[in-house]
Amino acid sequence: MSTSTSHPIKAIYRREIQEAFELLESLKKDGFYNVPKITWWILKYEELNEYSWNHRHVGSCIDGMGCCCTDKNPESKFSFLYSALEEVVDLYQHEKYFKEELSVLEKLKDDHPALMQWLKKNEKLGSEEFLLFWIEWLEEEHTVVPFLFGLNDLGIKFRSEDWKNTIEFCEVFNEIYRTSDVCPKHKDK
Repeated sequence: MSTSTSHPIKAIYRREIQEAFELLESLKKDGFYNVPKITWWILKYEELNEYSWNHRHVGSCIDGMGCCCTDKNPESKFSFLYSALEEVVDLYQHEKYFKEELSVLEKLKDDHPALMQWLKKNEKLGSEEFLLFWIEWLEEEHTVVPFLFGLNDLGIKFRSEDWKNTIEFCEVFNEIYRTSDVCPKHKDK
């Protein structure tokens, strides 16, 4: 089915999308969300996301592709929000790993070769996968605010305490990595 045709029960799906946005708003406590509730919301709306994803470009002036005509449609907004919240949950799953790695690091501080191995082991996470978290998501007041292009009005934010190990890992990793032999800018020196 072409994404440029109207779905026969579009009004029902649009009502469900509106209810999903309202439910998400109700999950906020004292202005903050928590990852377990976001995880529940994602699981609850998995099928709605499939519909939204398949219909996010309906009404596009470029058949089957996104454009300014569809950026604000409910299906497009929902599918983008859903994907962004999935990323939040995926990143949060590293919280336990980071706690373990910080414990390992504490034992390696005076062992340069072991420290370099630790940096290499965590290089992809620290210098790539969590770089945007470190640069864009962590606010000055230590609030975690995921980047949601076009949806910042939703006020999705998390308490930094919920991301304690992730934040500490990023701080420590970047402090050590940027001055180490492992960092690409220092390898050639």
